[in-house]
Amino acid sequence: MARGYAASIASEHLAQLKAENDSADVPSEEMTPAQYQELAPRYNGRPYWQTDDAQAYGRGFKNNLAEARSALR
Repeated sequence: MARGYAASIASEHLAQLKAENDSADVPSEEMTPAQYQELAPRYNGRPYWQTDDAQAYGRGFKNNLAEARSALR
């Protein structure tokens, strides 16, 4: 039960962050690597998403995006 609740909170948080940037109307599967690179540190580092560490996370996420997509197929 707790796992489902946590996933729901994470999903809502991610949807809110997505709505705050230029990917609001873009389905996840159509987001560009640049959009993911912007969204990842906002999700992971908020409210400190502009720090060097959070931005490095975003770059790393973008660099591994193809591998992550492949694993989900």
